[in-house]
Amino acid sequence: MFRRISFFVLYVCLTVGSAVAQQTQPPSPVPQSSSTTQPPNAAVLKKIVGFLSVGFLKDGQAYVAAGTCFFVAYEDKRLGDNGGFVYLVTNRHVAVPGIDEGHHYPVQWVKIRLNLQHVTQAIQSEEVSIPLGAQLNWYFPNDDSVDLAVLPILPDQARYDFQPFPVSLFATKDAVASSQIAEGDNVLFTGYFYQFPGLKKIEPIVREGILAMMPDEVMETTLHRPGQLYLADVHSFGGNSGSPLFVNVGGYRNGSLTVGGFPYRLLGVISGGYTEDTNFKLTIATTMKGTFAGNSGIATVVPIDELKALLESPALQARRDAEVAVKKSKN
Repeated sequence: MFRRISFFVLYVCLTVGSAVAQQTQPPSPVPQSSSTTQPPNAAVLKKIVGFLSVGFLKDGQAYVAAGTCFFVAYEDKRLGDNGGFVYLVTNRHVAVPGIDEGHHYPVQWVKIRLNLQHVTQAIQSEEVSIPLGAQLNWYFPNDDSVDLAVLPILPDQARYDFQPFPVSLFATKDAVASSQIAEGDNVLFTGYFYQFPGLKKIEPIVREGILAMMPDEVMETTLHRPGQLYLADVHSFGGNSGSPLFVNVGGYRNGSLTVGGFPYRLLGVISGGYTEDTNFKLTIATTMKGTFAGNSGIATVVPIDELKALLESPALQARRDAEVAVKKSKN
């Protein structure tokens, strides 16, 4: 259905100039009627995600792990006021099939499906391959409880219609405190809907709920180790692994009413949820296709502080330093 082409890789991802400001900052939201069932700014948030699939072998049989990925922009003023680096983000259990079961199944291929900027012969999206080897260089947190994976890669933005989300709009713990984000706040996520991912173009689903718990204590993560999690009362299911979860910081906060502007901050990454059996026993599980029966409606969320820490890890900082040095040497 989709023509396979080589993936365009660019590690110093954003050039200096006004065009970068448009890439790294979400556009102003379009006012919508209060009668609409779609959350405001959903069209903006859906542009952040792509559909990620990983082919692997298990016991000699071929399988496909299907999940969600999304793009973030790490601003770096060494590349100019609006410069920075773009990264693809997903769950570790999507990038490394079987890790949540204690295995590392051999990966055969990795593909991302994205919408096209310009429609050609009624085809509005394209599935592209990331070659195995040097270009498929995943970065993971040192803490093996954190279900995150990052890939320094940028598709051709002249060809593909996507929008990196800026790190400056992350709802880190400092932002949580300053905006008084707490349980009961409205959240939404957007991601892969495997029942209907879209025929001509990718169709990310948008689901809305509330922030259910922000515990200080560690919980069992989807990698079956104690770690930090948020819980959201938002129904996630197969394919939603790796979906970005946003919190609405608009409305009445800190003694004042905020009206207009872009109200969403990136709070975390959907990693799984809890299955519920007939005895109401809850068991944590990933949201990979086919492994999430008896959904309790409570989703597990990797806090965005974990992603920010990974982006600022020595390994990725060294990579940015090296790319900046190369860029400066060419100027």
